[in-house]
Amino acid sequence: MDPAKILQIITNSTWMVTQLVGGDPVEFEKPEYLVEVPENTVRDHLLRLNARVQTPDVPLVFRIKEGDEDGCFFLHPTTGRLSLYKPLDYEERQEYDLVLEARAGEARNEARVVVRVVDQNDHAPVFPRSLHETQITEEDDRHLPKTILTQVTATDGDTGVYGRLRYSLTGDGVYANSSSSYFAVDSVTGAIRLLRPLDRDPPNGRPQWRLRVGATDGELAAHTDVRVNLKDVNDNAPFFPETIVTAFVSEDTPKGTLVAQMMAIDHDDPLEGQNARMTYSLEKNVIDESSGKAIFDIDTYLGLITTTICCLDREKAQQYTIQVVATDGGGLKGTGTVVVEVEDVNDVPPRFLRPEWTLDVPESRAPGHVLATLTVVDPDVSNDFSFRVVPGSGRGWQLFRVSVRLQGNPGGDLRAVIPLDFENPSHRRGFRFRVQVTDTGEDGWEDKYHVDGAWVNLRLLDTNDNPPTFIGVNHAHLTLPEDTPLGTHLTTFTACDLDGGGEGSVRYSIAGAGDPEGRRRQQFEVEGGSGAVRLVGGLDREAAAAHTVLVWAVDDGLPPRTATATLTVNVTDVNDNPPFLAWPREARVVEEGQAREEVARVRLGDPDDWRRGHGPPFTLALDPRAPPHVANSITVIHDKRGDGGRGVGVVWTRTALDREEHHALLVPLVVADAGRPPLSTTVTLTLHVDDINDNPMEPASKVVTVHTFQELGTAVGQVPLGRVYVKDPDDWDTDSKTFAWRSQQPSFFLNHSTGDLTMAPSTPDGRYELGFKVNDASQGQYGVGANVTVEVKSISPYEVTYATPIVLEADPYNLVKKEEGVSTLTHLESVVHGWVAGRATGVRTVSLQQVEGQTMSTSTHTPMPPLSRVWLVSPGVANLDHILLHRKDELRKALGVVIREVGVVRCEETIQEAVHGWGRCVGGCWVRVSESLALVDAKTSALVGPTIRLGNRCGCAGSTAFPDHTTCTPHTCLNGGRCVPAPTGTRCICPYGTWGSRCKVVARQFEGGVGGQVGVAGEGGGGTAASPVGGWAWVPPIPPCDEAQVSLEVLTRSGTATLLYSGPELQGLESAVRDLLLLELRQGRPYLLLDLGAGPVTLALNASYSLADDMWHRIDLIWRDELVEMIVDLCAGGSLEGPPTATADHDHTTLPDAHTCRGAARLPRPARVLNTGGPLQVGGMGAWNHADNVVVPRPPSLSGCIRNLRVNGQLVDLGQNVLSQGSSPGCSATDCLASRLNCGVHGRCQGSPSGLRCECQPGWGGGQCATPTTPTNFLLNSYVKLALSFTPLAYTTSLTLRLRTRKGRGQLVLISSQHGQDSWSLQLVEGHLCAILGLHPRPPDSICLPSAKLTDGRWHSVSAARYGSATFLAVDDGDGDLYNASMALEGRQLMKVDLEGEIYVGGSPEYVGAAMLDLHSDYYDGCIDDLRISGRSVPLPPTVNSTVWGQASVFQGVESGCGAPPACANVSCRTPLTCLDTWKSYRCGCGEGRVASSTGSTCEDQDECVWRPCLNGGTCFNSQPGYVCVCPVGFSGQHCHLPDVGETSLKLSLTALVAIVVWCTFLFLLLCAFLLHQHHRRSTLRRGGGAPGKHSNAPCKEPVSSTGAGGRTPNLLELQLLKPPGANGTQPPWTKNPNIADVDVLQIDAASETSSMEEQKRCGAPAPPTEGLELDHGGGKGEGGGGGGRQKTGKENRGSRGGSGNTPAGDDLRNYAYEGEGSSPGSLSSCLESCSGSAKFLDGFREVAHMLES
Repeated sequence: MDPAKILQIITNSTWMVTQLVGGDPVEFEKPEYLVEVPENTVRDHLLRLNARVQTPDVPLVFRIKEGDEDGCFFLHPTTGRLSLYKPLDYEERQEYDLVLEARAGEARNEARVVVRVVDQNDHAPVFPRSLHETQITEEDDRHLPKTILTQVTATDGDTGVYGRLRYSLTGDGVYANSSSSYFAVDSVTGAIRLLRPLDRDPPNGRPQWRLRVGATDGELAAHTDVRVNLKDVNDNAPFFPETIVTAFVSEDTPKGTLVAQMMAIDHDDPLEGQNARMTYSLEKNVIDESSGKAIFDIDTYLGLITTTICCLDREKAQQYTIQVVATDGGGLKGTGTVVVEVEDVNDVPPRFLRPEWTLDVPESRAPGHVLATLTVVDPDVSNDFSFRVVPGSGRGWQLFRVSVRLQGNPGGDLRAVIPLDFENPSHRRGFRFRVQVTDTGEDGWEDKYHVDGAWVNLRLLDTNDNPPTFIGVNHAHLTLPEDTPLGTHLTTFTACDLDGGGEGSVRYSIAGAGDPEGRRRQQFEVEGGSGAVRLVGGLDREAAAAHTVLVWAVDDGLPPRTATATLTVNVTDVNDNPPFLAWPREARVVEEGQAREEVARVRLGDPDDWRRGHGPPFTLALDPRAPPHVANSITVIHDKRGDGGRGVGVVWTRTALDREEHHALLVPLVVADAGRPPLSTTVTLTLHVDDINDNPMEPASKVVTVHTFQELGTAVGQVPLGRVYVKDPDDWDTDSKTFAWRSQQPSFFLNHSTGDLTMAPSTPDGRYELGFKVNDASQGQYGVGANVTVEVKSISPYEVTYATPIVLEADPYNLVKKEEGVSTLTHLESVVHGWVAGRATGVRTVSLQQVEGQTMSTSTHTPMPPLSRVWLVSPGVANLDHILLHRKDELRKALGVVIREVGVVRCEETIQEAVHGWGRCVGGCWVRVSESLALVDAKTSALVGPTIRLGNRCGCAGSTAFPDHTTCTPHTCLNGGRCVPAPTGTRCICPYGTWGSRCKVVARQFEGGVGGQVGVAGEGGGGTAASPVGGWAWVPPIPPCDEAQVSLEVLTRSGTATLLYSGPELQGLESAVRDLLLLELRQGRPYLLLDLGAGPVTLALNASYSLADDMWHRIDLIWRDELVEMIVDLCAGGSLEGPPTATADHDHTTLPDAHTCRGAARLPRPARVLNTGGPLQVGGMGAWNHADNVVVPRPPSLSGCIRNLRVNGQLVDLGQNVLSQGSSPGCSATDCLASRLNCGVHGRCQGSPSGLRCECQPGWGGGQCATPTTPTNFLLNSYVKLALSFTPLAYTTSLTLRLRTRKGRGQLVLISSQHGQDSWSLQLVEGHLCAILGLHPRPPDSICLPSAKLTDGRWHSVSAARYGSATFLAVDDGDGDLYNASMALEGRQLMKVDLEGEIYVGGSPEYVGAAMLDLHSDYYDGCIDDLRISGRSVPLPPTVNSTVWGQASVFQGVESGCGAPPACANVSCRTPLTCLDTWKSYRCGCGEGRVASSTGSTCEDQDECVWRPCLNGGTCFNSQPGYVCVCPVGFSGQHCHLPDVGETSLKLSLTALVAIVVWCTFLFLLLCAFLLHQHHRRSTLRRGGGAPGKHSNAPCKEPVSSTGAGGRTPNLLELQLLKPPGANGTQPPWTKNPNIADVDVLQIDAASETSSMEEQKRCGAPAPPTEGLELDHGGGKGEGGGGGGRQKTGKENRGSRGGSGNTPAGDDLRNYAYEGEGSSPGSLSSCLESCSGSAKFLDGFREVAHMLES
């Protein structure tokens, strides 16, 4: 029940009890009541009155006695319910005081009820007016803010709180941000105030501002509108909506013709006086020269412009410009311009540009395609051209139509209306017809004056527009058993080609689409000429039950077209697979267990077709040939019913097993299937024996080798060293052992429970001896000794950079484990060190890791052998991977381990763990060093090294690492160059014959060799004869790029040769690699075979000339977007070599035939990248991984030279770091020094053997290029216009210059046609060099060098060349990022540049009007020097104003030299540094040749000689500043890098003559002393002295000992000539024989094997056999010079001390060459007549030397 009801019952009950007890006869419950009622309440119950009556039988009656004068209340007489009769109004009366009476008979009583009316908000505010208006003057800013309206007040019928109103304002100019509002309202009074002056005029003002004032009492609201009207002031000038109006008037218009109407606008109020009333006038009119009258007039009030004269003349003036002025009543003005275009009247007839047109049109042009544009000349501009082919005018007229050209110059576009087909005989004859043009529209053919005609001769050219068509079936179905013999003929597809009159040839190939792994091409082969398909690979139903072979028929067109035929082969099963072990492959048993125990139930499987009976039931038994320990321990029972009747083998133990005897048993099981006949094989079940601790331990020692990576620092945490080792047959007893130090050493930490040893990463290099005690409580052993030797060796980032990966078929444990004291890894390092001895400081393993991957063979279902990846490094050897690859088979035999891969990695997923920032690209995969270390623990030995992770593909990153050579490393400078520090990093001092900033050798000579069938069983050979395999060289592989470009230049006389090869190891041998690139010469023409994994593509160019003409020829290979392209000589029509001549060039407008110089073919999908994994072989094909007695076909090697081999813009080094045979650096045929052509210090040898010439390096000229050129400084608004005396080539143009600037923008050179349609320019864009080529009508194309900025204030050499639309750009050495090329030979190729063309250096001027000069692309604050156009030097004023090739016609703003104001004028540097001027910039430093001291407080001299900057045995002397190189005879130059050139005439300086005289005098005295001594010896002999004759008569074959115990002086042939170090600086410095005072003549080398070999040869004894082929790593003639390098034996190589071919001149006494022109001691035949003569001569010379010493 409701609690309120309960309370009411209790109250009433209490009242009733009270009344029963006593009181008045009628008594109310309460004498007074209070009720609150909201106003406007409708009839409602207010309360119920209760009264007590003492006489129950008397009825009680209620009534209102007083207070209800308005009749608002009703009281029920019986129930006493008081309610409202009508609503109450608070605003009329707030309280009612009622007197109520209760009567029972005569008894009565009264009660007072007070009804209070509660106020409600029942009245809304009301404005007395709905609109208020006021007017103020615009822009009136006086007395702001000010009240502009006070009567905006509302009323509210409510009183009290609901009668208090608040005002708000919205509308125009009222914003949320009060600071920007124009109006505000007083929230209490409603007065409106103006805050800011108002504007009545557009566009921002308005004549009336509309506001809305709102009033609210908190709940109800009302609003009223306010209009603020503005009175106008004249504050706006008239203006024209269009400042420039263009009007058109016909030139024959009469006088008074309306030209235009100019209507001005004035935003002022037109109703306010004269503010907006305008008048018009002409301020600038045009005067007619003949009459002197103004041509135009204007209406003053309407602005109508009319003509004042008759008949304008368009030929005199095509355009007039007049200025109109509009003025308002206040005098304000506005101006506008009217441009009157005089329209033409068609009064001149059209004319064809040619009376007859001859066209060659390929048949491939589709109908509607523009075949030619027939240009029309007509000076009128109002022409309505119409063209037609004259009906019946000639052969084929109905097949063509001519339509009006819509863009460009006027003309008609000739189109075919049907497809043209060269195969149609009527089309093949060609067409001749007549076309006509009229300029008066379609209906103007009758007006002969406006009609012109021309003949069209059209010849149709054949194109490859028909794919081959198969004859007969193009889909064959075959069913073959999987044992079908190889070579079986399957079917033949035959196709024909309709192109070329049906004479075209068709080649057949297997498609690779849908077969990315090339499996179809391995199994099926099609004969290229006949289309016969044969089976060349074995079928395997288990691998593929069906094959779909797509056979392509490819025609010989360009591009080739293809048709496809399909061969479907279904393979039926043959019982060719024995059963395999399905489960389990491994089992476990505890040692010392039960004697007979079941250990496994073996189930078998078979991949053959069980439905044909080639499967179960299987049989299984223990192999009777099982080893005795297996046969005695294991028994196998065959359960026929097991595995659902398939049969299982139950394996039991016969006896208890002992783990210490065998860790595991390999149980051989003989299994067979149910085939007929059945196939059987032997499978192996591995039974592991689990260990128990049942053997004592013994003391042992361990050696741990640690390679720490310097760059990782402490990021790796503790370095793991493996477990402390004690000798214990048990190996599962770790938990029972504890470990302790004998004497703990710092930096090493031991886990006492597990025995794991760790080391702090900061431990310095060294050898550490650690001792431990090991306890085993279960065996009762305590304190057993264990020794650990830790060898710490830190490795640098450089070593990891050049580490070579080798994958071996062995697990890391067995590689590190020592057997007989030597591990396989140590043996590997020793073998490799023997191959690189003399070139490297050593060989070591930096990391060893297990290769993760597939562990089970999918074909044989047997475990795959474990693989390990060894990372080897040999500092100083950059091509270690090539050496190892070449000797791969030899290394396999030496190690007894299968070598899977060399220098090749398999890309894995993106590296997830933290790695160090260093990374490099190896084999197309990112390789990074992890922050973790790899540990291989092999008990007695362990190896620790950095973990090297393989990431995803690096694409075109190549195999580079550390691209910025900021510090010198062994590979910073190549080919014997010396690396020296520089302010910006490093620089190289390069030997003669090298190129670029890193001393690359860009040319290599090959000796050729026989092709055909070549055996590759061994290497062998020696001497200089060409190897049977031929010459070759290996360079890094082509990176796997989606877009690749390879270019090279070749010089040869051989018509057949191999140029490039990258692919499988040997053709004819099985290989997993199928990608292939082969570039050959066949009959002097290039031939390309390319396979990117989806099928081979061939390209053969039938060039009009042979490349085997002993001239340099360029070949470009490009593949991208599934298209391969080959270009010869950039389609220039011949060799690119050619000097500039003074004669006029011949035909510049002949476009080379693209079919003979350029070929393209579509690559099969999904071919994308070339990924061979092996080296790029140059000049021939070397062999590696060869099998014994394997004979394979091999194309012949190149006999000639290759140079400028580029791979994706990067020049490939062909110098010392190239593994090669039968080749040498340089090219002797093009060596100017060998031809006695001296190009000087600053000249370069150019040309082919038949025409060698010297070309000066940029910045040099004159005789022998010894005169520096003078630069030109370009100031603000500067340019030079050149006029050439020769016509630039239309197809080929080159630009070279030097520049120096710090500005990022500006034009360097512009070559443009007379009208600017064709142009070629060099520009700086944001500091980068760009070449922009525009061949009309194609939009300009540009290429830039985005990674090279030229704004460093240094001199840079710039070269650019174009061949048609192909452009090349290079800066400085043009290598890597300093080179870019665009090979787009599409569209127009000839550039229209003649003698009237424009050639600008600097900006391009444009004349605007008569006196204003606008300069585009201004190049200022920079210098240009030595500008050459097409190889010809052109003048640069003001120093040189003309040359034989041209003159400067106009120039301004240029000055001679390249000076700059001092940059250090107001700069101060901290002590001790000084300001160094760096041309328009500065830096603080110590100055040239000086460096800051270690404390930084002083600057001290830098000893540059520690860098060994002097080459070829030069002596370095430190000076302040700098250094001086004193060169040996035969060399010159700042660094002794230039070999002297022999000359026919003797030209000696005075100093040289004095030196010769002094040396001759010395030799004369020496000879006299020798003769006196000989005379003295003869006198002694006659007196019976010693008997030297006994020595002379001794036979040569007797052993000859060196000076020592025997006391005999060594003979002359045991002395080694003292030679200066070679170009590579590897020979020892000059030494002195201590027995000869101050005479650097000879030095003793008793161990010289060369001397002993020479002795044997001279005495007739046979020379020792050749040890093997020495691979050329930089031999050859001189400094990378030409000449065929000879093959030296190993002993000859060691005896030469790595010698260079640079021997001192013949007059150098250090060679002791009294005769023989500087020859070796072996050639002193006239001095030593026999072997005995050497001893006689030597004894005498030695005593002479002693005499001279004393």
